[in-house]
Parts: sequence; C-alpha cells; structure tokens
Amino acid sequence: MTSFKSQAAFSLVEFIIVIVITGVLASSIASFITLPVQGFIDLSRRATLVYSAESALRRMQRDIRRALPNSIRVNATGTAIEMINTIEGARYRAAPPGAPDTRLEFNTSDTKFDILGNFSDETLALPSADIKHIAVYNIGSTDAAGAAIAGSNAYAGVASGTNVITPAGYTITIADSGNEDNVTIDDGTGGGFEFSYASPNSRMYLIDTAISYVCSGGELRRHRGYTFTNKPTQVVPPADGTSALMANNIANCSFNYDTGNPSRSGLMTLDLTVTATTPSGTTESVRLLHQVHVDNVP
Repeated sequence: MTSFKSQAAFSLVEFIIVIVITGVLASSIASFITLPVQGFIDLSRRATLVYSAESALRRMQRDIRRALPNSIRVNATGTAIEMINTIEGARYRAAPPGAPDTRLEFNTSDTKFDILGNFSDETLALPSADIKHIAVYNIGSTDAAGAAIAGSNAYAGVASGTNVITPAGYTITIADSGNEDNVTIDDGTGGGFEFSYASPNSRMYLIDTAISYVCSGGELRRHRGYTFTNKPTQVVPPADGTSALMANNIANCSFNYDTGNPSRSGLMTLDLTVTATTPSGTTESVRLLHQVHVDNVP
C-alpha cells in the first residue's frame, strides 16, 4: 500500500506578496544608491570641466612669476595678458676690481661684461640663438597719455640709440669664465649696445621671448616667439609667432593687474569661467579665481 505525504508549497498569493515586497525593497535600496552615484557622475563631469582651465591658470602663474619686472600688461578689455619671459637673472659687475671690459659700462656702447658669480648649467648649455635679448632696469615709464616712453620700456623703441633691452637681431653669447661668467653683445658688426640706465641693484636679465595669453571665441591660447620690441601698444593677438590651446569651454575671461608701488608688490588677478552642457541639457558653470603676487623691482 502506497502512502502519500503532504508537501508544502507557495500559493499564488504568497508568490505575489513576495514579488511586491522585493520590489519595494529594491526601490528603497535604489533610492539610496542613485544619489551617491549621480553625485559621483556630476563630480567627475565638473572635474573634467575645470581640469584644463586649472592647468592653464597654473601655467600662467609660472610665466607671470618669471616675467621681466614691469613687463606685464593687460589689454583694455581684460581679455589678454602680455609679459616678457626671462631665462635667468644675475648681477652684472659694475665696479672694480677688474679690467674695464669686465664691467658693464653705461653712457657708452659696451660689448662685453662679467656677472657676479655664475649662470646655471642649464643656461650655459643653451644655444646662443635661444638667448634673444638682455634687459637692464626696465622701469616701464609712460607719458601723461599712458604711452610708453622710448628708452625706458622694453616694449618701446630705441631712444637716441639707447634702451633698457637689446634690439632684435643682436647676438648674445654667455661663457663660463671661472668665478665670473662673461656676457658678450654683438650687433652683427662687432659693435655692442648702450643701455639707458644702470640698475641700482646691478641686475640684468637674459630674455628669450614675449608671452601672451588671449581669451577669444571660448578658447584660451598661449602665444610666444613673436616680435615684441618696438611695440609700445599691445597687439592682441600677436601678429606672428606660434600659439597653443590652453583651455576651451571658456564662457568668461577677466584679467586685472594692479602694478603696485615701490613699497608693495603688484597683484595679478586671473578670473576664468568655464561651462559645459549636462546630460539633461542644462548648462553648468564653474568659476576659477587665482591671484599672483608680482615682484616689480628691476
């Protein structure tokens, strides 16, 4: 005789109840997970949005800190910065001991002089063609109308044969000469150059190029390698040289420069706003503000 044991099983009602409860729990858990995940996605989008602009601002800060004293200028609309880039600075020999050709002479055309100490190995290894100019005591004077006075501003032209910077086309050669490195200036015919003013601190700078940052058409571009001497008025964008894209998605760009005074450093304010379109079609903006102190003692 066969006996049958009763077997327990889910009824249809119980099965439906389980499905409903599982759905409620899943919805509750999803609501807790969705917000953190969406926050991570938003954060990643914003990080991507500001990355290139933040990198560009840091590059601008480095260039500003390397700029020749009193060479920073901003256009009238605050959308472009220009500065003259220094390779290295040093103190020139201005007084004995030493023969006259080891001292930098003023009120006359000089062809060579020594510096106190030595340039860095990196500078000494540079090809002569990479050193375009020498600047001494760039004070950046302007007249009542705000125009640069020739002979006192590195952007302006030569006044009566003198200037604070050697003109384009001169050959600048530096040589390791033991305790004091030597600098030679050649106008192409064996002649030298007469600087306008002696620096109270005997400072001189080796120059390679001017650098401009220009905001236009939603882009921030860096220009270099262009002609900047005999350009008392800032040209935006520079007419020659090369440019590189530093950041895009620029919605607003504002540069402001407070030149300071003899007792206070200058202050450059860099203000960029970058935008991007979110997946939902809205526009998201992030504003970046950096400030850089500028030492203008020439």
